Amino acid sequence: MSFSKTKDRFFSFYETIASWLARRPRPIRRAVYSVFGTVLWGIYLLPGNKVRPTLVALAKHIGSSSPAKIYMGFVRNLFLGIDRLERVRHGFGAEIDDMLVIPESNRIEQLLDQKGFILVLPHVHGSFAMARGLSQVYPVMSLVRLTKNKKRADAQWNLYQQIGCDVLDVRNGDPTSVARKMLRKLKSGTIVVGVVDRIDNPPTGPTDETGDLVSALAFGERIGVTSWPARFAIKAGVPIVPATVEQTDTEIRLILGKTIVPTANMGTTTQDWMNELELLFRSYPEEWAFWLDKHWSRVLRKNLTE
Repeated sequence: MSFSKTKDRFFSFYETIASWLARRPRPIRRAVYSVFGTVLWGIYLLPGNKVRPTLVALAKHIGSSSPAKIYMGFVRNLFLGIDRLERVRHGFGAEIDDMLVIPESNRIEQLLDQKGFILVLPHVHGSFAMARGLSQVYPVMSLVRLTKNKKRADAQWNLYQQIGCDVLDVRNGDPTSVARKMLRKLKSGTIVVGVVDRIDNPPTGPTDETGDLVSALAFGERIGVTSWPARFAIKAGVPIVPATVEQTDTEIRLILGKTIVPTANMGTTTQDWMNELELLFRSYPEEWAFWLDKHWSRVLRKNLTE
């Protein structure tokens, strides 16, 4: 079964109880999530699946001796992120906003003194709650890609309206209008937030304009990475800041990587921010959801099995 179909089926099942669960006291919510967690552990232990081999490969890449420990943190933070997302969606956003911690808030303010900047994130469990909290403090525009599954797309759009900032659907919007709005926001001092770890097979050359891909290296393998962060950073003359989100029971921490100043070379700029993003993968593997993606799974396992 593909990762996309698994997500759609899991979403359909979860959506039937989400509204009820979000309004329950925390002990009840945690008990229900523990049941889902048991299911995920069953998948991890199921013979023949690629979850465990992928996690074993990831652990080797980052020098961890315990894939199971990473998975334990992954499962815990997955449901922590889902719980916070659903609390926001059902009217409890204020309690989530108060959890946001930005250790390098001074750096954000210094960057915004000039223009806006592009904040690039991987798929991490706490990204939605972080974006909502961030938008309470700074001007933010979130880039989203509505799924092809209509039921999940409708639910996603309703949810995105709770972030509290401008939301731009880059998959279904007119490309020219999307580009103009992004450039206008960046030049006016807005943080443009986008998820960038959706990868594909590498293009045959340095770039593939048709597929909006740039060739880059990650975990020692050649991959195809989205070109938009470098393209818009160069056009707007703004930096790119890779980041991740670290969750605890009481905090949602925005962790910033090194600020990337774009050059005229889109390939070099892309590789620079990908290098920083990989460092964040390695430092916070339990927060990264997309090691489960089929493309990342293949990348992680490839040079450890050949």
